[in-house]
Amino acid sequence: MTSESMKAIFKKVGIKNTSQRQSVYLYLHDSEEPLSAEQIYMGMSDTESVNLSTVYRVLDLFVKKGLVLKSNLSLEDKATYEINHMEHRHHLICVKCKAVVPIKGCPLSGYEVKLAQQTQYKILEHHLEILGICPECQKKE
Repeated sequence: MTSESMKAIFKKVGIKNTSQRQSVYLYLHDSEEPLSAEQIYMGMSDTESVNLSTVYRVLDLFVKKGLVLKSNLSLEDKATYEINHMEHRHHLICVKCKAVVPIKGCPLSGYEVKLAQQTQYKILEHHLEILGICPECQKKE
């Protein structure tokens, strides 16, 4: 991702372009799994002069502007963040090493419609986490 493409994204949602915001966005963009603010801070500390409170403020802004999704995964005591790819995702989580793998596609969409019809609820959203043991941890057992 280029600096120019990030500038365009920030401009589109109406936020000021700063080097710290670019660094946080790029760090999340390059990650294949959701990250906590602390993980982002620790990962960026080698290359960017930023403090943890700044990372939290940037993430809060990104969430408010719809650039980043915030969730609380079962095995984490903290919120995790990932780039909003504008697609519904669920997560596969290793109970041993805490690895998180995003799952594309949703097996619940049909059930959600049926449930709304049965209960008269207006379903707003749902979250699905599947817990298991990843192949690497299985090898160690």
